[in-house]
Amino acid sequence: MQQQQVVLNFDYLRPAQNLIDAIVHDAQYIKRKERSKSQRRIWENVPYDAYEKEKMADFMKIVTKNKIVLPQNWTDSDTLKMVYCGKFKDKNYLKVLQSHLAWRAIPNNFQPTDINIAFLQKGIVYTHGRDKQQRPIIIMNLELVNLKQFSEEVYINALSYYFGIIKKYCFVPGKIENWVFIMDTKKLGLSKFPFKAIQIATKTMQVNFCGCLDKLYLLNPSSSLSFSWKMVSAVADADTMEKVQMLKPNEYNKIQDRIASNQLEEQFGGTSPNLTKFWPPINIAIPGGYTEEILKAVESMQTAEIVIQKEVPASEEDEMKLQEQISKMQIKKDDDDDD
Repeated sequence: MQQQQVVLNFDYLRPAQNLIDAIVHDAQYIKRKERSKSQRRIWENVPYDAYEKEKMADFMKIVTKNKIVLPQNWTDSDTLKMVYCGKFKDKNYLKVLQSHLAWRAIPNNFQPTDINIAFLQKGIVYTHGRDKQQRPIIIMNLELVNLKQFSEEVYINALSYYFGIIKKYCFVPGKIENWVFIMDTKKLGLSKFPFKAIQIATKTMQVNFCGCLDKLYLLNPSSSLSFSWKMVSAVADADTMEKVQMLKPNEYNKIQDRIASNQLEEQFGGTSPNLTKFWPPINIAIPGGYTEEILKAVESMQTAEIVIQKEVPASEEDEMKLQEQISKMQIKKDDDDDD
């Protein structure tokens, strides 16, 4: 008997139109600084400056030279993000693009596989509320991070799938293109701190979700982590450190400079009850947090084939072509390295 298909429709995560209409960004938020020091938060429905366009053209020359066929849904903003990830340097573009296309070619990065869903049900990463500019808030509980329970591959797959949902349904081009990240360290000492898992998450976000981070709160640090952080802060790039804020529990009220108390869980100094159900993602702005449709779909996932609402998976032929391109790019890179 043919299995019933389940549609996962996350439209309920979208913000209300009146909230979207109220968002106004000043020029310094959209983009600040010039040339190779530029920092950009908004990528869609905004003009690019002359230097960015010049570097985008340089990037496309490298694409043409290496006979790379970009995905059909590739946009100018994708090109610009690769330019930023490559730090505006021609020598970096091929490596960055190779990494990104390889990531795009892995189906499990975009599908609700059993293991991806099992990961998301644990509460290792989840969403809760929005900040005062309607940016979604992503929480990561470092106490639950365990590479022995889930492999590095699963971390990349599950995080990619989840971040993709948030980006597609919680973002609004030109208005909301960033998220706020709360990383709860649970006072883990340096010996238990999951540095490797954090590195995996960071690497996944830097290239494949470039420009999405607006603010990172590192909460409840141990004494050893606080001391180490002070040393890192003294030598780290000022622009990067501006996005990161380490807070002890008695300082959680500072989070409310950006996030209203009713959008924060009680454990972070807010008024919203601590979440106990982490999948599917919740929208606390609607009654009950979920639609009946998504709850029924998730309930039936155990016995049915899962498909994504409005998503068209790549064909086997497309995936083979992409893998072939990646192989050629690797050969070209190795040849260049030999030179």
